[in-house]
Amino acid sequence: MSTKSQLLALLSENTGKYISGQKAADMLNISRAAVNKAASALRKDGYAIYSRTGLGYSLREKADLLTEASISAGLCVPCRLHVFESVTSTNDLAKDLTPEDSAEIVIADSQTRGRGRLGRSFSSPSGTGLYMSVCIKPDFDLNKSLFVTMAAAVAVCRAIEKTAGKRPRIKWVNDLFLEGRKICGILTEAQTSFESGQIDKLIIGIGVNCFPGSFPEDVSEIAGPISDDPMAFSRSALATEIINELMTLLQSFTDRKFLTEYRRTCFILGKNIRICNIGDGRGILARAIDIDRDGGLVVEYMEGPHMREIKTITTGEVSVRPE
Repeated sequence: MSTKSQLLALLSENTGKYISGQKAADMLNISRAAVNKAASALRKDGYAIYSRTGLGYSLREKADLLTEASISAGLCVPCRLHVFESVTSTNDLAKDLTPEDSAEIVIADSQTRGRGRLGRSFSSPSGTGLYMSVCIKPDFDLNKSLFVTMAAAVAVCRAIEKTAGKRPRIKWVNDLFLEGRKICGILTEAQTSFESGQIDKLIIGIGVNCFPGSFPEDVSEIAGPISDDPMAFSRSALATEIINELMTLLQSFTDRKFLTEYRRTCFILGKNIRICNIGDGRGILARAIDIDRDGGLVVEYMEGPHMREIKTITTGEVSVRPE
């Protein structure tokens, strides 16, 4: 843990109280100059840290820290946690882990090279989001991996409703929206054995925009947070509930029972959409009809060479934008 994170944790444990610079230095085994530097850095990050001569430093509001202790406290499923202040990508770190008897879970406060589907970047600023990857050793074939992404979307919706009191909607197949803004993206990656055709490792990357932050210009109009109030809920509690819900669903996801909830939560069904091939900006107008038992999106084409034909599309072929 960095000096900045150590000081934040110390002040958060003593919210509303002043701790002298010397006491903080002694407790963290650093110099007073290092304490002052860390406090200044935390202020730049937006934390309400006050200082008074003769009293020291005080944090007025309890910080929303992502720690192994705060996340593991409410876990109901077996797993191994790896919590970091900053990483390149939680999915990248998860690729180096070896899940055996339980899932390996990587969680970070920020990512420097977060990514989404099709190689797109995923903005991952510090203090405002939750970035995590769940790495499992599955006992099913690769053709079932689409269900994992869909199960993850249902799990995150449930977790957000439990912790924040809001119910997101799903845009097939892996994006979550709330009040018209994208709040979550899910990226599932697999490492497979060419010899057996089995998946050696499956990594489910989940990025959630929890509170207001700075989004890149190209996504600022579509991306948004779960809440505008940075104290509305705990990111640690959200991480805990996502893990609990996801791991519970994965225990029986092949029975496809969760698809009923997925269909009910998917907001594009019954609406006109545009099916956009990779690199095609306009796409083809269609109407989303249903989600079949294999997770494919059933559509009726409204224009083009397949006009009035009903077909099923699957992830990887297209991206879907509501019309």
